Amino acid sequence: MLYRIPERTARPRRYLMCRPTHFTVEYAINPWMDPAQPTDTALAVQQWERLYALYQQLGHTVELIDPVPGLPDMVYTANGATVIDGRVLVANFRHPERAGESDAHQAWFEAGGYREVRRAEQVNEGEGDHLVAGRRVLAGSGFRTDPAAHAEARDLFGLQVLTLALVDPRFY
Repeated sequence: MLYRIPERTARPRRYLMCRPTHFTVEYAINPWMDPAQPTDTALAVQQWERLYALYQQLGHTVELIDPVPGLPDMVYTANGATVIDGRVLVANFRHPERAGESDAHQAWFEAGGYREVRRAEQVNEGEGDHLVAGRRVLAGSGFRTDPAAHAEARDLFGLQVLTLALVDPRFY
């Protein structure tokens, strides 16, 4: 029996991006970060500009959050919140180096007119650990997000949240 691959239809999406003006690696909070390895902020900005332009050329809406000095990881905007149907669960970062990002994301979403914006009480890293899959959320835990955060997401979004225990700190 042959399996037929369903045809996919491209659709415009909405993205939040943060220009990597302050991007660097000053600390290590995961296995991929090594402050001894030099970073090239100018190259990061150049690559970011190409991606930003490509998203727009493909018909996507790209909104921007202003970079904040001292928050070099803010470029990873997926970590700032989980957004479903106009409701926003703003991240509560495990590492103090990223904690200031929560304030910036909360202010941005509140100014953006979202239906409900709530700051997480439990430790979670937004869509970095909450993957929206249809009417379910696949929720990682173990290195960044606390399993208790999954109930918080379920209560806000009214969706089934499936807990996935992460076992390798390189894959979160």
